[in-house]
Amino acid sequence: MAHDTTEIYVRDLSEADAVDWLRSVFPELEQVQERPIVTYEGTHEGTTVPVQITEHVRNGPYTSVWFNAPALPWASAQACARAAHEALGNEVLCYLDDPDKPWILFRVAEGSAARVDERQLEGL
Repeated sequence: MAHDTTEIYVRDLSEADAVDWLRSVFPELEQVQERPIVTYEGTHEGTTVPVQITEHVRNGPYTSVWFNAPALPWASAQACARAAHEALGNEVLCYLDDPDKPWILFRVAEGSAARVDERQLEGL
């Protein structure tokens, strides 16, 4: 991956459900911090992967799941979003990292993917 971090936003996801999904990805996941930001650590290919979970980002219905590692089980944020949607069934968003259009998001919902304008979404 080109970046050291990947963040996805999952609609109506509790921390407990996020942790259940993360344990399927990182079997040895453990919580390392409760406050001010809930942080877990897993491992991928022998490297520690810190994961922060923040519910109700921007006072909306989304939970941020932020991976702070350059190597993840997915090749891109979009692949991570697809995997989360497949496992959880919830709508998942992530930014496309397009400097010319930083407001465009990748959205996976109801089994299909599309690009959406963040300014048209409620709660993000």
